[in-house]
Amino acid sequence: MLRDRILQALVFSIAAALSGPSSSTSTTHPAELLLISLYESLDGENWTHNDGWLVPEVHWCDWHGVRCLDYGDGLVELFSLDLSSNGLSGQFNDATFESFSTGQGLPILLFDLSNNSISGALDALPATSQVVRLENNLFAGNLPALSPFDSETPSDSWPVLFLDLSDNDFSGPIPESWPNQLELQFLNLDNNRLDGGIERAIATVHSANPPALSTRNSGLWLADNLFSGELNPEWFEDRELVSINLCWNAIEIADSELSEWIAERHWGGSQDQCLGRERLALETTVSGSWFNPQRSGEGLSLMLLDNGTPLVYWFSHISRNRQFWLFNSGQGSETSMIFDRLLRTRGEFGEGFAEAEVPLFRGGALRLDRVNESAMHAEFSIGYTGYDSTQPGEISITWPPFPDVGFRSDHVQLSRLAGSTCDNQLDHQWISGAWFNPERSGEGFVVEVVEDGRGVVYWFTYTPGDTNEGLAFAPAGDWQAWMTGDARFDGSTLTIDPLYQPKDSGAVMPASTEFIELNPIGRLEMRFLSDLSGEIEFISDSAQFQTLSYPIERLARPMLAECD
Repeated sequence: MLRDRILQALVFSIAAALSGPSSSTSTTHPAELLLISLYESLDGENWTHNDGWLVPEVHWCDWHGVRCLDYGDGLVELFSLDLSSNGLSGQFNDATFESFSTGQGLPILLFDLSNNSISGALDALPATSQVVRLENNLFAGNLPALSPFDSETPSDSWPVLFLDLSDNDFSGPIPESWPNQLELQFLNLDNNRLDGGIERAIATVHSANPPALSTRNSGLWLADNLFSGELNPEWFEDRELVSINLCWNAIEIADSELSEWIAERHWGGSQDQCLGRERLALETTVSGSWFNPQRSGEGLSLMLLDNGTPLVYWFSHISRNRQFWLFNSGQGSETSMIFDRLLRTRGEFGEGFAEAEVPLFRGGALRLDRVNESAMHAEFSIGYTGYDSTQPGEISITWPPFPDVGFRSDHVQLSRLAGSTCDNQLDHQWISGAWFNPERSGEGFVVEVVEDGRGVVYWFTYTPGDTNEGLAFAPAGDWQAWMTGDARFDGSTLTIDPLYQPKDSGAVMPASTEFIELNPIGRLEMRFLSDLSGEIEFISDSAQFQTLSYPIERLARPMLAECD
């Protein structure tokens, strides 16, 4: 997401000032005490990465995730702490909350413990870090009440500018103290159980001069809570919000001018598409293919896996006759599926990741809410790289993708898996799932055995290694490609002839999907030898793709209905 990249840019822009401290630095620095309390209370021994932590010979500025400013003569200051997605679990102890409340030892810029399993109440917020990220954890209870903290430069408000507490289990109203103590550029409280009115949340955001690179990095995000009540236009006076997300709340906007003002800023499209809308519970029938009728040249293959985890592959086109696809597993609630990190890949046809230097990188995000039996509301955030909107060879690839493009729409179900109800059971339904060759990791097949007995296949792969040969700046064979087709089973064999590679002949980014051509490229035969193994043979009719064959094995299986 853009907010991640803005923070990265801030960090890297002063990288020259960051270095390891001299050996004379005191070992009783307040930042070290905070780090030790985090390690002890959040099961540091079992973190995914804990290199250097509490090793006597390693200065705390060299511990994993820690960045310091070195002013010389042994004087250092904690600049950023990034332990996101690092396996942290447990609850903050009293020493940690003491540091939060006083600001002693906190990083100057970034305090990021997002995407972990930290639980319990959040009794205080980090007081002096400009960017606080605690999203996607297990915090519960009320939001922390704030009070003026004791610092060397007292102020009426905290220096926090960016606060993300989304995807937790906070409940209750916005604390009364927040408007007086916080002057934020960005507040994200999405996906909690907060209730009451949102006036106090609005009053915390002061983003008249947002960062130049940001569209999603400055604003107010309150989606999927229990907020209610009618919005008063006076609450938004002098609030030049760049982005707002009010979806899935019982909020009313009676004033037409305010409704229009919010619609112009609402992330991905007007709030009328999602505000106050009813949703249905998720169950096995969501597995299958979905698409937006207004953009029929793209879609997504969605599976609720047997462990309850949702898995999605989203496939589309960029421009200049190029394809791309994103995938990942996500998190599911009663009515929603959230894929916070859709991944994009680089590789080579028939070889998977091959020699790609950066084979996986973040390409966007997706949220799906089931609004009726055959419709899913989709909220996309899709990232594009520098070369996506250019002719091949014009410029080098830029990582990570920039900028994000947000859009929302209702998707209708195109196909439904056989076996997802007790009324659509078929002999071959066991074949549905994701299949791949472990030696060619980075590409693979999604097979949908649908209600009418057909097998629908999506092959997610790449262009061959010599595709871009001789083109300046264009890495060989790193363009994504996807093929599709369907056929009837002959025993446990599925022969798709022809297999199609859809192409968009448009020349804009993102592609319009109005000029899709189905290009036959060959014959694909998939033989399923058991519930766990099989083999594929591809006979190419295209000069671009070579003929190949190799064994495959199951990567994931969908959850099917339990029937007598």
